[in-house]
Amino acid sequence: MRPIKLIDLSLKEDLRSEILKDVANVIDSKNYVLGKNLEVLEKNFSKFCQARWAVGVGNGTDALRLCLRALGVGRGDKVLTVAFTSPFTALAILEEGATPVFCDIDDETLTLDVKDVEKKVDKKTKAIICVHIYGNPCNMQKIQKIAKLHKLKIIEDACQAHGAKYHGKHVGNFSDAAAFSFYPTKNLGAMGDAGMVVTNSASVARKIKLLRHGGQTRRFWHEFIGINSRLDEIQAAILNIKLKNLENQNKKRRACAQFYQSKLSDMPIRFQKLQANSVSSYHIFTIRTKLRDKLKKYLASSGIEGDIYYPYPVHLQPLFAKYAKRLPVTEKVCREILAVPVHQNLTLKDKDLIVKSIRSFFLK
Repeated sequence: MRPIKLIDLSLKEDLRSEILKDVANVIDSKNYVLGKNLEVLEKNFSKFCQARWAVGVGNGTDALRLCLRALGVGRGDKVLTVAFTSPFTALAILEEGATPVFCDIDDETLTLDVKDVEKKVDKKTKAIICVHIYGNPCNMQKIQKIAKLHKLKIIEDACQAHGAKYHGKHVGNFSDAAAFSFYPTKNLGAMGDAGMVVTNSASVARKIKLLRHGGQTRRFWHEFIGINSRLDEIQAAILNIKLKNLENQNKKRRACAQFYQSKLSDMPIRFQKLQANSVSSYHIFTIRTKLRDKLKKYLASSGIEGDIYYPYPVHLQPLFAKYAKRLPVTEKVCREILAVPVHQNLTLKDKDLIVKSIRSFFLK
């Protein structure tokens, strides 16, 4: 019996051949940074997201950092966000000299709890980073209302949400700027590190382009404090190819999620609920149970890989300890959450085995 991987990065032969051909073209061009492949990717990804601009950067963390910097958020400012995320979300805030203020999450959607946001806004609050966790959009209507009332900037952490939609529009269109990651395990993954900033603001797009290239306004002439964060030509070429099949792969993930939910609806587990009028990209599919660790071990005995996203709440980790306050829902979810395979390479036999194994565990 072959193991069922949580993440499968294998490529079909035709896709592999196409990628190798385009990578060879980049090598032959001898142009590896800020070239035509990146220009095409930026155009294609902005079109995919239905946004006006997309700017390629080195990785998702840099995308968040550059969003903050371009929007004027830095030392002395507070940024509201969640502790139920990859720690890199909060790390980007610290790197820009700002202070993360952790809000709790909604117990059903696992996204930012807007009621907690309202409680924690003060005069030093400058921005909100809302995380579309696992590809599930946040309640952007309420977040926009809070931001408008308190004159806050909004940054969408869409690093797991390629192709997710809210009220008919792609995520990335509900903020001043949005950060995407193309880490290899993402729905749209590079073969190395890469990221993108998406925005509908011409001034923000222009600023990001300057900042990603060291703050240069012309060659060797620096006017801003920027960083060196450029999406290289080889990764851009690979992403251009993979982008063409992204929506089809997302559909497979959604179908798989629906399959699990229909077959396991009578089991004593909880699924992440969607916001009204939203579509998840299902970067990760999770179930919740107090028996999480035993279930994970049981699935492993059947050759099914599971993992915990995330085992440690960000606010309880050493780097962020001085910002720590109790977040009861976040802490509870981190004790219960388990990711199971949802990738597009799963066969019906694989999905059946996953369902049968979960049912078998609870029916015992």
